[in-house]
Amino acid sequence: MRARRKRWSGRWSGRAGTALVLASTTLCCSAPIAAASNSDEQATHAYLTAEYKLSRAFLHDAAAVRGAESAAGTQIARECPEVLAGMPQPSLNPLALPTPRARGENARLTNQQDTIEAELAAALVKPRDSLYRPAEEAYAAEVRQLSWSDPTIGPRIQAAAAARLERVSTPVPPFCAAARAWAQSGYRALSAGSREFAVSREARKSSAPRESLSTLLEPYENASDRALIRKTSAVESKLLAGIEVAFQANLRLERILGFPRAETEEPKKQIVLGHGRTAAGTRFEVFGTSGILGIGSSCHPVTVAYTRPGAPEVLLVGGPNNPICLSKPGERHPALFCEEGVETIQTAVPSSVRSVRLVLADGRTIGSRVIHVPRKNGGPAGIYAQEIRGSSSHAVSLVELNATDEVVLALNLPRYRCVKPRHRQEFPLNGAELATGHTPEGEPFTVGAFGEFNGEPFLSVNAGVNPELNELTIKELQAPKAFPWSLSIGCAPHPYAILYGILAPPGKSVTAQTPAGAVALNVVPIEPRLHAKGPLVYGSFSALPSELVVRRSDGSTVYTESLVAKDKEAAEFCEGYVES
Repeated sequence: MRARRKRWSGRWSGRAGTALVLASTTLCCSAPIAAASNSDEQATHAYLTAEYKLSRAFLHDAAAVRGAESAAGTQIARECPEVLAGMPQPSLNPLALPTPRARGENARLTNQQDTIEAELAAALVKPRDSLYRPAEEAYAAEVRQLSWSDPTIGPRIQAAAAARLERVSTPVPPFCAAARAWAQSGYRALSAGSREFAVSREARKSSAPRESLSTLLEPYENASDRALIRKTSAVESKLLAGIEVAFQANLRLERILGFPRAETEEPKKQIVLGHGRTAAGTRFEVFGTSGILGIGSSCHPVTVAYTRPGAPEVLLVGGPNNPICLSKPGERHPALFCEEGVETIQTAVPSSVRSVRLVLADGRTIGSRVIHVPRKNGGPAGIYAQEIRGSSSHAVSLVELNATDEVVLALNLPRYRCVKPRHRQEFPLNGAELATGHTPEGEPFTVGAFGEFNGEPFLSVNAGVNPELNELTIKELQAPKAFPWSLSIGCAPHPYAILYGILAPPGKSVTAQTPAGAVALNVVPIEPRLHAKGPLVYGSFSALPSELVVRRSDGSTVYTESLVAKDKEAAEFCEGYVES
């Protein structure tokens, strides 16, 4: 499905995603191509025509597909009611867990539950796969004839067709047997069939295209093609309109099977705790909820929504504390965010703090009141939110004051310049792949940039295996340094440690100290459109190195950093993850 089309808004995770699979995966295919051409324009038109025909075919068969999926769900409910009645619910806020071992146990439970939910989704959509398989096979045969002057387009379409055929051909383990095996292990170990299913699923995910074809095909589209895209979008919108019915049917099935009630089933009522105006002239509202963030979590979430002139309301995303979790008031996680030259600062403060004085680099101060959070919404606590125009100055520190204007705490903020770009360049829709490599055991991984944070690419590693621990370095909690690295860790049976980050001046190279000696990390330039302050630097190891050394171009040392404590945490995490 092309990127410019209507998408289902929001992120559906966990069991809610099962219903999304029922409706949305039918939109990811293409129809048989009647004729092929070496002309870019003709090939593009044939491809778009195929998409429209397939969407119409899906809509024509939608009632039959829903009936077949309903019958599959009824059979599963009859075979194993309450099979997962004792299933624990993983914490939705793993960073709030007390130990690395507890985080490992939570990660294992999360990944295993994700696999069981995916098996249920696959079992429910299997009848649909059978109905649509002839169209998939015809499509795979026809797209081999299409070609473009851009050599990346045809192979990507062909690879996607092959991946879809592989998906519909992959055996699905009997759900009830898989669920019983997991429950009988005390929810600690998946069956052999479930593990094979998880490996196959991860392989398909890691091989999926990371960028939409929309940008590549757009130069070859004319007015007729754009009208065809709109017609296809209208048909797909009708297909998506049935997603709520599938979602509710799936929730009823999950209750029969014994799944814990998810947060998405009974959303907590949002409560406006307060509002205000920032120094940048924007407005904000602080929202709390009537309950905690999901079963198994002690987090009372509070979010801040900002309204800027001429723009829709936006939530602060990408920050380390959004939503702000009030479960641990002793922890200070101020979030700083830069967008279009507007610098946002927000944080939770103790209940004794009534106002905050923001100190700027030019000596000015901005005072503002905090928003009170009552006990029933996770308090007593306060929420501080402020926005400034970052082109002339920047925030240096926060001074928190009590009711008598006495200082409760003075908090220094990291220095960075927030400016409005002269020419805005849209970040790649589905991210940008920066580098690929292999773990010591031969598992492929990619390092990608997915969105921006503080004006820089937000990096992540996908190793395509579980377990996987991704730890993103929170720059706001550290003194600025040349190599603010992040860490991805995999436990047995695929142990690895991947260090990665953006190396800023004066750093020129990074060396890791391993038992075999010093190893230089890979250095990969990042294209200018991603606005990075330096190149990507990364390294893959069988175990976490004991030390990092950052050097200048002349070979002198900028600083060294010990990883001994982090290695101990990683070992404890993997101890908690191991199946028994």
